[in-house]
Amino acid sequence: MKYRTYGMLLILIIISLLMVSTQVGATAPRYMKLTYQSDTLQMTILHFSPLKSAHYVYKVDVEKNGQPYLSELYSNQPKFFFYSYQYNVTAISGDQLTVTANCNLFGKLTRSITVS
Repeated sequence: MKYRTYGMLLILIIISLLMVSTQVGATAPRYMKLTYQSDTLQMTILHFSPLKSAHYVYKVDVEKNGQPYLSELYSNQPKFFFYSYQYNVTAISGDQLTVTANCNLFGKLTRSITVS
């Protein structure tokens, strides 16, 4: 009976550690570069994920001058580290474009660019 109690306690500890480690393994997007040319906004992003269909940037929101412009949903990410997305955005000189990349497990990253 004593060994069964210790065994159950050990199993609970292992399960708890596994649950905590999955959240620790989730990383928010780390780097984002925005470029704008000819009505095309390009976002290059660094988001580390060895499991591209389980941990990915699931949503990208674009704002133009502080107002929602477009939102894209994704179900995986194309590459292990760096990858790029392009969006059709009509903007003029002086417009501010703000992009937010949301991780499906943990965190987000927001960057802005002023169109010149």
